Amino acid sequence: MTLRRLPLALVVALAVLLTGCGFHLRKEAVLPASMQRVHIEIADASSPLARDLAKALPRAGAQLADAAGPGVAVLAISANRVSTDVLSVGGAARANEYSLRHHVEFAVRSADGGVIVPKQTIELTREFTFDSTQALGVAAEIDLLTKELERDMVQAILRRLEALAEAGK
Repeated sequence: MTLRRLPLALVVALAVLLTGCGFHLRKEAVLPASMQRVHIEIADASSPLARDLAKALPRAGAQLADAAGPGVAVLAISANRVSTDVLSVGGAARANEYSLRHHVEFAVRSADGGVIVPKQTIELTREFTFDSTQALGVAAEIDLLTKELERDMVQAILRRLEALAEAGK
């Protein structure tokens, strides 16, 4: 076998191995039939969570509505907080480790006001170490971790809604 064909052979072998082990890409969430038209009710409509949900819900098959009304379910987000907590303090009384925490509470109401999903709480955390010699890098790491938490929170909400759809089948 020539060296030019070796990378192709490795890719084909890897694909065969992944197929054999049952690996498959995660699909978009499938929402319950009662959530085909959804209005997002959140205190800060310009928050990253609201923007990401507004992008993710149509990918999951829902149509966004500007306001609640007939035939429109309401995804009500009553709490959306990102906080930073100190986990450990070093010898010079400086924080060494932090925890980023994203806390969200939500519920889903049907068009007639009935409860589709009772109030749920999701809390995601990420820990990171503060290195005073890498202060600029730490700020970038905090931004990256915050964006990851926001992306993961949207997926966690959609998976909860999908579990409802699966339970209703």
